[in-house]
Amino acid sequence: MRRHRRIIQVLSSCLTVGMLLLTAMSGPAGGEGLPGIATMADLDRRAGLHFAIMSDHKGDSPLSSVEFARMAAWVEAGRPAFVIGMGDHLRYGWENSFIPWIGANRWWREHLYPNVADGENGYYSPTHRQGDYGKGAPTLKLVDLSAHAKTVVRENGCEYYAKIRAGKYTVHLIQMHFSDEPEALDVAFPAESRAWMMQTLADIQKGEKDLIVVGAHSRKGYWDDVLTPEQRHALLHKADLLLSATTHSFRAWVPEGFEDGSTVCMNTGAVDYPGYMSPEGYVEVHVLPAGEIVGQYVDLTQTERRLQRGRFAWVKPRGERMRSIDLRPMAPGEDMAEVVGTLKDSVSAADLGRELSALLRARTGADAAQVAVRTGLPKGPVTREAAWQVFQKNRNLRVVRVPRAQADSVLIRLKLTPVAFQGESLRIGVPHPTVPQVLAWAGLTYRAIEPQGIGDYGLREVDLLVDWLKGR
Repeated sequence: MRRHRRIIQVLSSCLTVGMLLLTAMSGPAGGEGLPGIATMADLDRRAGLHFAIMSDHKGDSPLSSVEFARMAAWVEAGRPAFVIGMGDHLRYGWENSFIPWIGANRWWREHLYPNVADGENGYYSPTHRQGDYGKGAPTLKLVDLSAHAKTVVRENGCEYYAKIRAGKYTVHLIQMHFSDEPEALDVAFPAESRAWMMQTLADIQKGEKDLIVVGAHSRKGYWDDVLTPEQRHALLHKADLLLSATTHSFRAWVPEGFEDGSTVCMNTGAVDYPGYMSPEGYVEVHVLPAGEIVGQYVDLTQTERRLQRGRFAWVKPRGERMRSIDLRPMAPGEDMAEVVGTLKDSVSAADLGRELSALLRARTGADAAQVAVRTGLPKGPVTREAAWQVFQKNRNLRVVRVPRAQADSVLIRLKLTPVAFQGESLRIGVPHPTVPQVLAWAGLTYRAIEPQGIGDYGLREVDLLVDWLKGR
């Protein structure tokens, strides 16, 4: 049942993102921009309030993920007032290097406001079921919610209200527990929780320097539709940001019929494990002196923190409607209509997977490699969008060293033929989402991953495919 529902969620996300994709990553060569804003540092200096939002890293930290390492470095460089987490910070059965990392990092421990979702339930529950409501509550003990805020945690231990002072602003953060599981809405997001949320919202005396943020991990990537019409109207005319996660695909929108309300809804994407046609990323929010709220999904596949464009950037001036905005011109590699190669003959998914796996071995010198593809390619021109569609994302390719004693068992789990290799370790190339699985199967830690610095672009699936096309 859970797999069936997840498929429905993914298909819904695919339709939404697919409709947006060409306008999102293509578009005019010149950026619309904002006056006086040419870099992220300009936004940092101009903003009266600046914070970040991240989600869905499933236990990864800078120790195990170059994307998380970039995010941590860029967040710290931008000096935001705080960071909101939107859940799935942990994953049962995987290494979860996030726990020791945050335990040793005082800034993150005092400035992160995490959400308790299904990943946290699965990690902490004695049964390790993601649907064990509220069992992820110990997640909140990984951080100090009261270090820089007046925080009230509900009796269920996993929902809270934090009143955060940041310069001249006061941010009112309401974090709700609404995970993927269980299926029954009244259990996953009980009526008493919704009533508490609405009463907490009603008690906030909102002025020009108050920002209200309400978050729930959710089941479908949005959740305001499960409220009563009266609750929904009150929420979307008072909150400034309504946050969700779970689909791993960034999206910013205003619900139909509420275009003139106060709220922008955001699905916060994923630091790791990207969703359909989305890069890894996190959100940065800047509030400018005139009250404009600027939101961006910062692309973690790049090696520098830079302004965003298309569907990854939006602005909502005070009292006006939210709109997408190009904060910079299009960069090389972002035009999804660009032709990146031509095929004389079609190629099946199976053949393409084998050839790309062989190319990954050649590029990295690995003893074995696995590149999974979703679809083959027809003969003729291949656009960048078509190259993305082969994988439905563009994940980082990493090499893991597996000790000889575990090598064959890992290869069998990957449905690969055992291979002869020299030395004490098998070097295996796989997409990043497969890395924690390999580590778990072999009983290894992040130290088995061959290092990649945050300034090293590395090798990604789409780039590997483009190289293969050039070699045809």
